Amino acid sequence: MNTILKSTPYCDLLAQGTTQEGEDVSAVERIYVKDQKREEIRFAWYKLKDGKPQFQLRPLDLTEEELLLLFKDGLKEGVFSSEFRAKLKEQL
Repeated sequence: MNTILKSTPYCDLLAQGTTQEGEDVSAVERIYVKDQKREEIRFAWYKLKDGKPQFQLRPLDLTEEELLLLFKDGLKEGVFSSEFRAKLKEQL
């Protein structure tokens, strides 16, 4: 299992790619969902409050350019498995 960056009762955060614009932080995350006992990819939106990111219970809306930047950071930070990357490459 990967190193745990953060743990909550719901999941463990294993890897995270982010971009930031002002107080808004967009994230693509590899999480381990405890009840499901499986790893998943989550797209999330955080708002900085007093310098700390707070999870927002709203959808993450991005332009295509912003999505590419977020995806690029997710690749760099190890969010996506090599198997997923190979399958994605086949699709492109």
